[in-house]
Amino acid sequence: MSLYRHQKEAVEFAIRNRGCCALFHDPGLGKTRTGLEVFRYYRGKHPGLRLLVVCPLSLVNSAWGVDIKKFTDFTYAPFKEIKGEVPDIVVINYECLISKNNLPLVESLIWKHRFMCILDESSRLKNNKSVTTKTLLELTGCFPYRLIASGTPMPNSELELWGQMNFVQPELLHKSFYAFRNTYFHLERNGIMRQGSRYMSKDEIREIFSQGWKYDITDENRELLMAEIKPYTHWVKKEEALDLPEKIDETREVTLSAQERKAYKEMEDLLITEIEGVEVTAQIALTKLMKLRQVTAGFLYSATGAALQIGTSSKIKELDEVLEELGNQPVIIWVQFHHEVHAIQKLISEKYGAVRVTTLYSDTPDRDESINKFKNNEVRYLIAHPRSAAHGLTFVNCSAMVFFSLDYSYEAHAQARDRIHRIGQNKSCLYVYLVAKDSIDEELLKVLQRKQSLQDVVYGIVRKKAKGKSPRNA
Repeated sequence: MSLYRHQKEAVEFAIRNRGCCALFHDPGLGKTRTGLEVFRYYRGKHPGLRLLVVCPLSLVNSAWGVDIKKFTDFTYAPFKEIKGEVPDIVVINYECLISKNNLPLVESLIWKHRFMCILDESSRLKNNKSVTTKTLLELTGCFPYRLIASGTPMPNSELELWGQMNFVQPELLHKSFYAFRNTYFHLERNGIMRQGSRYMSKDEIREIFSQGWKYDITDENRELLMAEIKPYTHWVKKEEALDLPEKIDETREVTLSAQERKAYKEMEDLLITEIEGVEVTAQIALTKLMKLRQVTAGFLYSATGAALQIGTSSKIKELDEVLEELGNQPVIIWVQFHHEVHAIQKLISEKYGAVRVTTLYSDTPDRDESINKFKNNEVRYLIAHPRSAAHGLTFVNCSAMVFFSLDYSYEAHAQARDRIHRIGQNKSCLYVYLVAKDSIDEELLKVLQRKQSLQDVVYGIVRKKAKGKSPRNA
């Protein structure tokens, strides 16, 4: 099977950059195949060269294993299955790589053999303080060829580029993360520079859904930053590379019942009381706001972990109507909580039969079986969590999704959407959002839309000829 034009161009770009670059291609554009072709080129130059692929666990076999067998004749094995002779391609997930037991074995392996390294879903290096980022940056010098790939390289902020780009080109964005941050970014809240730390007022606490202190970047510095990384990054949007059907977004406003609205107001007031007078971090805010997300779905987890139902869920009623409207076509339903899985399973089983639904969640007993049943149209509905099913899976047998609930992760959200809008899809793709009126749901959707706007702005910059010098060199 021949390469698409954007894949050929990416391979040529990697070669011009001496095997060290970033492939920031939208999900579904075949980054795995592209990476394999870059390795094939350098393997031809250096017959003893091997490839180490670091990727999310879900991609070890489902994406890399499948594509290696489909497109190459290289020997391959997951890291944990290596026995005796080292294969041409070794695939390991991020968590396995950084474990205390495995890291020395990986280091020994790459010292004994010459390896090219590919980091798939490289946004795993977005946190400069994480063990993953620190470990891989320390290993940079072990690999003569380094390729990173991501469809969402900066899901929240341009700050997340530091670790990724420094793996490709050490110290490109300063040796220190803080030097990088202080060069390009400033701390502000709604355009007002921060004047020291203080406790938040009650009114300010009510605004944490969409506001708070953050490091921001000016348009000028964003241009300068993109100019700095542009020589080492190959960007491709799906709309440019492929002739795919349109995407249709539909927001369904859900009016909470009187019982749900009362519970929501009580929980909101309680959470405000709990965090009033303390320094509110992003983690504290997200943890507290999780309770509000539960209420909009019609339940609440108790201190013991039991799910307490709040009357009849308004969202479940709306979902029932949506599924009726969609008819017999396959549908993916995205959720955030275990209780949502069970509630939706119950709805579908009672109305359409238990054999028509399967799940893809952290406690799904047989992940591969669930995937194959849905792909082969043995079941009509797939209830899934984005972190379990958002990477490396293709469901072009399906053209409709329902987001029953949301979280703040733009990366997981964008990846989830692209499970159906990719190579092989021949139908328009429908995305239905169930949003509780006057609730955290509305704020969550706004957050995701803002993060998408960031991706679009950055992409627009890198596609034009960058001008100016880095502020570091000014």
